[in-house]
Amino acid sequence: MAALPPATDEHFLLRQQAQSCVLELRGAIDASTVRRIEAPLRSVERLDCARKVLLLRAEDGIVGDAITLGAMIRNRGYTTQVAPGGTCRTPCALVFAAGIERWLPAEPQPARLVWTLIPPDADFGHRQCEAELSRAQQVTLMRYLRAMLPPQAALTAYQNLQAADCRSAVTTDPAQALASGLATTIR
Repeated sequence: MAALPPATDEHFLLRQQAQSCVLELRGAIDASTVRRIEAPLRSVERLDCARKVLLLRAEDGIVGDAITLGAMIRNRGYTTQVAPGGTCRTPCALVFAAGIERWLPAEPQPARLVWTLIPPDADFGHRQCEAELSRAQQVTLMRYLRAMLPPQAALTAYQNLQAADCRSAVTTDPAQALASGLATTIR
């Protein structure tokens, strides 16, 4: 796989593999990620790709920015994949959910989705350990998950988010993700 300039930087690597264009995202998902992904997405559009894949090597980030990034990826018809052996925490998992197809590797090292506590809205002055989503957060998350996933998978993802707290996260392995519809393929 050869890297294709100029769409590469420390956070994005674009390569063509057979008829697929693979855009690798590394680092946290935040507002700067959303801004910086525009150039790599345009580069992919200029290539002859039978399939567009976003390979996630991102662990953490900001939920709102992950939802924006996920919508961008979905609107462009990308498949999403977590890197082999990768841990994809809530912001990453939300982007993963946006894939037209969602690939979760089981070998050589299984990747996993880890549903973590979503912080309360900024106007709350204290830190809660339990998931206490505001009404706006609930509506936004459910609308997003329903738009991206089959109904049962959306419900499973939402329940996983509600079950996470500051002491423990909810981990989904490839077999569980496939069974619930969160993943479409185990690779």
